[in-house]
Amino acid sequence: MPDKIEINPAVDPVELGKELQHFGRLQIKNFLTEDSAEMMHRWLLENKSWYLAYNDGDNFYESPMADIQQAPADQRKQMMNNIYQRATKQFQYLFIQYYITQAIKLGEDEGHPMHQVHDWINEQSNLDFMRTLTGESAIQKADSYASCYSPGHFLTQHEDHHETHDRVAAYVISMTKTWDVNWGGHLAFYDELGNIEQAFIPSFNCLNIFLIPQRHAVQSVAPFAGANRISYLGWLHR
Repeated sequence: MPDKIEINPAVDPVELGKELQHFGRLQIKNFLTEDSAEMMHRWLLENKSWYLAYNDGDNFYESPMADIQQAPADQRKQMMNNIYQRATKQFQYLFIQYYITQAIKLGEDEGHPMHQVHDWINEQSNLDFMRTLTGESAIQKADSYASCYSPGHFLTQHEDHHETHDRVAAYVISMTKTWDVNWGGHLAFYDELGNIEQAFIPSFNCLNIFLIPQRHAVQSVAPFAGANRISYLGWLHR
């Protein structure tokens, strides 16, 4: 295994940037070197620091998965019912995540292998890569998360605009090795009428990147899905 994460040297940010800057979104297959992708995939499978992430209006919550799993079954059921009910009429999300950047900032889980993702994406050479790819020279930093969508998890339509964070683009390094088109979980992009213009299926070692603002969602993972949708993601900030 490599001692650091590396972008596949065959990926040309100049040429690919033309497509991203024209269409506003791009999917790059074989984004990382093969060894890097396998290493990062293993970190996801071995990670124990997972939190259930969900919102209630403008209130955002992260609950340790250990606490969720130990709660009485009727309490868990009621919480899920409340989340699904809210999703019928407002922005709502439900998935499992590990906020890597925040953990580092708070001094939590020192030495966690996933912390290398935050350090890697913020190396000047990689920020330069993203500046070239997006055409945005003012990018200053990136944050990073690990995410896991299990059956029933979803993220409804939104644009990624933030009141205080100046986001240039969102990136998702898809790390899902086995997925069926019928399992849902697509990263979907919408037009003004709500039609899906394009959708990226969960896949392995694939960078999905799109400029902000842009209407998108993660479609609900089907209850019969045979795997979890796993990835690293974050935003590029001015």
